Amino acid sequence: MSPPLVSIVVPTLNRLELLVQTLRSITLQDYGNLELIVSNNASKDGTFNFLSQLQNDRFQVINRPFTIPMEANVNDAVKRARGKYLLLLSDDDLISGSYISTMVQAFETDDTIQAGLGLRVLIDGESRIVHQADPLSSAAMSEPAEPWLIRYFASPVAHNQINTVFSTFYRRTEWLRFEQPTLSASYFSDTIPFVGVNSPKSKIFYAPEAVFLYRIHQKQESTQATSVESQTYLGLFQFFEHLRPILGDFSRSEHFKRAITQYMIMMFRGACGRFLIKENIDPSALQTFFYEFLDQTRSPADVHVGMLHGNEI
Repeated sequence: MSPPLVSIVVPTLNRLELLVQTLRSITLQDYGNLELIVSNNASKDGTFNFLSQLQNDRFQVINRPFTIPMEANVNDAVKRARGKYLLLLSDDDLISGSYISTMVQAFETDDTIQAGLGLRVLIDGESRIVHQADPLSSAAMSEPAEPWLIRYFASPVAHNQINTVFSTFYRRTEWLRFEQPTLSASYFSDTIPFVGVNSPKSKIFYAPEAVFLYRIHQKQESTQATSVESQTYLGLFQFFEHLRPILGDFSRSEHFKRAITQYMIMMFRGACGRFLIKENIDPSALQTFFYEFLDQTRSPADVHVGMLHGNEI
C-alpha cells in the first residue's frame, strides 16, 4: 500500500527570497508522497516568474490576478488539494526533514488524532536560531484534546513552545469542515479550525523531533498603527462569533471556555496593548464579556450583540 498523500499549501505575498527557503525545506522532507500548492497572492517581487519555472504534476501554482484576504487565499488553495492530510506553511517558515513523516506515522496509527504539532524554534531573517523553546514533553505523545486544549489556552507560554496554530498538521477533510473565516486584520482565524476539528473524543499529537522553525523578521516587529489595531479589535469580535457555533461538546466545559477567552485576550493584549489603553478598555472586563458570549445557556438578551459588529469603535 502506498503512503497517503500529504498536501502542503503555502500562501505567499512578496517574500520571494524567504519563499525559496521554505520550498527548499519541503523538498528536503524524508517523506515522498507530497503535493505542494503555492498560492501567489498577486506578488510584485518576481514570485510569478520564479514559480512559473517550477510547475509539475506534484507542484501546483495558483497566481491571483489581485490580492485577496489571506484566509480566502488559503481556503481556495486547500479546496484544490487532494491529499488525505494537510499542512499549511507560511512563506517564511521552515520544517525539519522528518516533520511530515513523523506526523503521518502518528495519524495513520490512531484515527482519533485530529491535530499534530511540533517543537517551535525561533529564527531570524538570516535563518539563525534566536531561541529554542523547551519541549512540551521529552518524547512524542498524544493526549485527549479537551485537557490538552484547556492547558494550552490557559498557559501564558505554551503558544511559544509549539508551531503556530496556522501550521498545525490536519486531516484535510476535517479542516475543510471549518476552514479559516475571513476576519478583520486576519489575526485570529487559524484558531477556528484548530478548535473545530477537535472534540472531547479526539486527540492532539505532539512530537519534539518534528521541528518547526518560526521566522521573526522586521515586518513582524514593527509597531502596528492604530487603524490596524482597530481592525484587529473588530476581528476579535468576529472570531468569537465564528467560534461559538463550532464549539460542540466544548460548549459544556466551563474550563475550556474560560481558558480560550483568557488566551485570546492575552494574545490581543500582546499585539494591541496600546489600543486597549487608548480606548480605556479593561482586559478583564473584555474577557468576561466574551466568556459570557460563549455561554450558550445564557439568554441572547444578556449579550450585547450589537458590539459584535464593531458599533462601538
